[in-house]
Amino acid sequence: MGHIRSGSVAAVAAAVVTGLAGGPAGATGQDQVPCGATALRTAIATASPGATLVLTSHCAYHLTSAYSGDDGLPAVDRRLTILGQGATIVRDSATAGAFRILHVTSTGNLHLEDVTVRGGDAPDDGGGILVDGGGRLTLVKADVVDNAAGGQGGGVEVGAGATAVVKHSWLAYDNADTGGGLHNAGTLSVEDTDFSRNHARTTGGGVDQTGGSAVYSNSLIRYNTAASAGGGLVDDGGTVEFYDGKIANNTSSGLAGGVLNRARLTLIRAEVTGNVAGGTGGTGGGILNTAGGALALRDSLVEGNSANGDSDAHAGGIWKGDATVTLDHTTVRGNASTVAPGGVWTDTPFTVRDSKILYNIPTNCTGSPVVVTGCLD
Repeated sequence: MGHIRSGSVAAVAAAVVTGLAGGPAGATGQDQVPCGATALRTAIATASPGATLVLTSHCAYHLTSAYSGDDGLPAVDRRLTILGQGATIVRDSATAGAFRILHVTSTGNLHLEDVTVRGGDAPDDGGGILVDGGGRLTLVKADVVDNAAGGQGGGVEVGAGATAVVKHSWLAYDNADTGGGLHNAGTLSVEDTDFSRNHARTTGGGVDQTGGSAVYSNSLIRYNTAASAGGGLVDDGGTVEFYDGKIANNTSSGLAGGVLNRARLTLIRAEVTGNVAGGTGGTGGGILNTAGGALALRDSLVEGNSANGDSDAHAGGIWKGDATVTLDHTTVRGNASTVAPGGVWTDTPFTVRDSKILYNIPTNCTGSPVVVTGCLD
């Protein structure tokens, strides 16, 4: 795993000092879990509320069959901490049937740290981890990789009314119908996390949101793909705030290479760069804002994106239709499209404050039904 792993070292040392490694750690409230799927399942199933499980350092816990229904491990229905010490919990795809790795129920509260969740394959939602409404998940220094879902959330599914906190983590190579890396309908907080090389068979290659709220800070959404729309990020409901991060090098075979917004999206000190929309109607290389969406960009950059679709592919930078946009101290630069304009296409005026639209091809704004204030051609 590509993260600094230090949070669980003290926990292991405490267990060794007490002489109880391999069993309950008494006053420390920690249990050392031997390296084996049966031991892990037993530990989760029998853990007391508030317990801490310490996995064997760098062990691979191989799951060869479902524990119950579509879940590879016992459902977490109480408060539980799992400290991974670099361990991996993996579904053995060569021999196992289809099941997710972890399931947090409406009464569960799971803190998962320093662990890899790999190879889950849910027939419905949450290929790696499913969080039901009312449940809570905290991921710290976790890798959620190579998971798949038949529905939403290839890596993680945060259900309506659920809460998730993701810090210093990596969600990659996951795939789903929507939300290849993560799907959110609850309350989500993301910090210093990388969503990369995920795929959606329809929308939201990296992340898809259909309700609730999400705040991202110092995070990356990059190199993700979507077959229909929104290679990087889709906001189809609720509110999204994205601070001090990058949405870069994502690709859609249809609309919106980087971002598709139909709800309320705010980008602050963000970069939307190198995204591509291609195929039939491949409009909005960087950002496509439509269907009543409210988009605000502040101190941000939209650069080097392209709309490489057919003869209707406008706006390598930003495309806006039936929606609202505010550009505040933002630059739209060096974007390209098949048909003019390459910079910004809009059907109505929108708010522009101390912003620049320049060096786009074939034009900055000429060819748009409305040329926004301050656009240079």
